Amino acid sequence: MNCDEIVNLLVDYFDGDLSSDTARRLEEHIDCCPPCVRFIDAYRNTGKICRRALRVQMPRSVKSTLFQFLRAELQSPQR
Repeated sequence: MNCDEIVNLLVDYFDGDLSSDTARRLEEHIDCCPPCVRFIDAYRNTGKICRRALRVQMPRSVKSTLFQFLRAELQSPQR
């Protein structure tokens, strides 16, 4: 199993939807792959980071600028 396969299987792994053989091979790869360990740690922490970010109130000026930018991007003929 390689790193790309690991990334593609993570959701199913965390949901417990992988076969025991596939889960075992994924875990064996992770045991000897520091980049995958770092990726998985970041993956696990993403939800926590998003929840913390949602607790902070965005200043109105930033919110307005962001919405204007997004509207312009969505209406852009390059899309």
